[in-house]
Amino acid sequence: MQKIIIDLTHKLCTGMPVYAGDKPDPEIMSSQSKLSWDITISSIRLGSHFGTHMDAPRHFFPKGKGLLDFPLSRFIGSALCLNKKDHFPGAIELDDEERFVLDRAKPTWVLVYTGFDQNWGKENYFINHPYLSGSLAEFLLEINVSGVGVDFPSIDAANAQKFNYPVHHLLLGAGLLAIENLTSLGKLPTLQLFELCALPLKTDTEGAPTRVVAVL
Repeated sequence: MQKIIIDLTHKLCTGMPVYAGDKPDPEIMSSQSKLSWDITISSIRLGSHFGTHMDAPRHFFPKGKGLLDFPLSRFIGSALCLNKKDHFPGAIELDDEERFVLDRAKPTWVLVYTGFDQNWGKENYFINHPYLSGSLAEFLLEINVSGVGVDFPSIDAANAQKFNYPVHHLLLGAGLLAIENLTSLGKLPTLQLFELCALPLKTDTEGAPTRVVAVL
């Protein structure tokens, strides 16, 4: 039986949405090589947290692990998607059924589908989004997942700077990875295991754009 592969990644492009103040301005430009008229080359100017990207602990802990400190096996594994469609803005909590299924399935990754990616490119995308509750984050630690992925810009609330980014500190401080700005999670089965492949760029950084696909 042929496997179905679903791309969960936003396209990287010139003028793409970025968090206010992030530099450089995203730009991808193609030109013809001086070697020959029919050779095209491109320049790519991006920040480490642009588009669909992965956060490593070093993002909030200067002496924490960067992406190159993790084996490839941490980026590939079983995953389970929670259906929290239209749950925004506000903190995302787990219900009893979700806790039961997560505890039994013990996935490597947990993804959170809200449909907020429909606001990608709109003014409210970075300022009025859902986020993970503290209790949900603590439960992820209890079931020992490798990481969490969301279809909104941050696992913390938009005003989390006031509170020192508690969810990032909790999860990254425990060695977890976080994928932000996922898309198309509505194509995934709910509360059923599938395979996830989330490969960040091979850079010695605290985060990087990441190509994320689900294999059903």
